[in-house]
Amino acid sequence: MLRKLNRQKQIGAVCEIIGFALLIFALFCLPLKPAGSWKYALLPVAALMILLPIPLMWRDGIRNLKAKPLQGTHLHRMRQSGFFDLLVLFSIIALVLFACWAFGNITWHTTLARFAPGAATLEEARLNPDFVEYNFKQALNLIADNYQAFGWIALVIAAAVTICLLYMRFISPIVRADEHLQIAHGVYRAVAQYAVCILIVLISLFPIYWMIISSFKTSDELLRAVPTLWPNKFIWENYPNVLQKAPFGRYLINTLVTTLIMMAGELTIGVMAAYGFSKGEFKGRNVLFMLVLGALMVPIQVTFVPIYVIIARLNAIDTWLGVVLPNLVSAYFIFMLRQNFMAVDNSYIEAGKIDGMGRFGTIIHVLCPMCKPTLITVSIISFINGWNSYFWPKMVTQSEASRTIAVGVQRLKETYAGQYVSNFNEIMAGAVMAIIPIVFLFLILQKYIMTGMSKAAMK
Repeated sequence: MLRKLNRQKQIGAVCEIIGFALLIFALFCLPLKPAGSWKYALLPVAALMILLPIPLMWRDGIRNLKAKPLQGTHLHRMRQSGFFDLLVLFSIIALVLFACWAFGNITWHTTLARFAPGAATLEEARLNPDFVEYNFKQALNLIADNYQAFGWIALVIAAAVTICLLYMRFISPIVRADEHLQIAHGVYRAVAQYAVCILIVLISLFPIYWMIISSFKTSDELLRAVPTLWPNKFIWENYPNVLQKAPFGRYLINTLVTTLIMMAGELTIGVMAAYGFSKGEFKGRNVLFMLVLGALMVPIQVTFVPIYVIIARLNAIDTWLGVVLPNLVSAYFIFMLRQNFMAVDNSYIEAGKIDGMGRFGTIIHVLCPMCKPTLITVSIISFINGWNSYFWPKMVTQSEASRTIAVGVQRLKETYAGQYVSNFNEIMAGAVMAIIPIVFLFLILQKYIMTGMSKAAMK
């Protein structure tokens, strides 16, 4: 897109992009107080690189705007943008937050005057021997205790809304009057989108990076008050130590078997139930489906106690049966598959009946092939949920014979004598080995996951 601009606008666009990059870097870097005097030059240099190219970038747009003014009032042009309505919403949010700040400020000072008469600040109140700060804090409500945060958030939102409105009022007409300036702003938009995406990816991947890097550190380095982003020395022995302290092979087999059984149960029962709710004709179908959806509203923690009692009466504690039995049905998967089956035209089912297919033949040879991406997505999600399941296996397993890998990693903090130790580096190494199969599974089948979830969302 930069090639479509003339030389002056190309130089100006590059300078402004670099200037904004330096500004963002300065905002992140200055609070960390890095050593050296170079940090004080970041903001002035960034401001110069942003402001100096403005005359070169806006000259043609201002000349065109004077020669041919835009039609209509400024407010009308601003309201034509869908972004204006969003700014109005944020303005209302800022007003609400400002009202919370005002109410909290008044409440805070009123409460302070009740506990420390004559004191205007908390520092002055602390000089009063009869003032008990704990009682004062307990008397504050949520808004009063955090009124400064409400004020700062309201101020930031109001400043952002003001800047956007000023841009729409004064700068947007200049941009609309110059085709090349529109291209330059398209470049800014694309760079900003890539920057935001990269930032989100880095934030999302940082916990995984931290886990991997921590698995190569010593325990002392990992527990330092100031964390290190790179090990001072790579400790490769953490992984062999994990394999010696815990039977990871047994954990892996237990997890793989129970996960595959749960995945097969959820997929089979989900397909059968989805077929009945989507293509079946019987009384009470919609009512029963509403009950299935109602199961999604019940927190899973509420059902743990009755399920545990049932498993105990079945003598299935510390067995594979106890791990997999409560997880053989998923209301979410039934809903997801039903939505996809409903999108299949009934003419295909009628054609299958003409060819002599029964219900199972219709499901296997007609519905499943047509909803293949969703079935693969359900299988993958079920596998991931079963592999990462921790709370229920921890409750129902008691020995190494049935313990899964998620519970086994937690057991690494116990020594042979049953004492807890701070070997978080080895726990990180065990967690890395535990997530490797899931990562490879997602990398191989990610296109099916995206396709299946998007189709389910559109139904």
